[in-house]
Amino acid sequence: MNTTIYIPRSFLLAAVVFATFFAACESEQPGEEIEYRTDMYYQPSFKPQEDPLARAPGTVPMSGYEPAIKDSLSATRLKNPFAFTRASEDTGKFLFNTYCSVCHGAAAKGDGLVAPKLQVPPDLNGSLYKKTPDGYFYFVIRKGHIIMPSYYEHTTQRERWLIVAHLRRLQQQ
Repeated sequence: MNTTIYIPRSFLLAAVVFATFFAACESEQPGEEIEYRTDMYYQPSFKPQEDPLARAPGTVPMSGYEPAIKDSLSATRLKNPFAFTRASEDTGKFLFNTYCSVCHGAAAKGDGLVAPKLQVPPDLNGSLYKKTPDGYFYFVIRKGHIIMPSYYEHTTQRERWLIVAHLRRLQQQ
């Protein structure tokens, strides 16, 4: 009785390619491991949980310089460096409605949709807030306050000032 075993050619071809690949990956020295494609791991980037390098002294980022603000008192001395135009008024309104109106309401009266579910935000049209310097509002948007989160990562310096300018428009109405 003659039994023949049939092995497909594709299987033989795959076995030859596989054996050739591993023969080419042999280490030149016994016991040495070969790392395949480590260029994505060892690259000039930050590893997880690693702090970025400090900026070189005297350099200014490409996006411009944003001054460090120590506290709300030093923030009151800040002045809006951007001109307020008709186009920027629309942008400020859009940004206010996007980030602020959820809690503060569209008219900044503290009657936003989520206000009843949280600590009620203040009415920013009150006489106290009308006298408050623009820099203080900028500081609160940037750093946050009590339960209000910081919008530093969500908005640029210019956008924060546009929100403050729109708030001033709402206070004049």
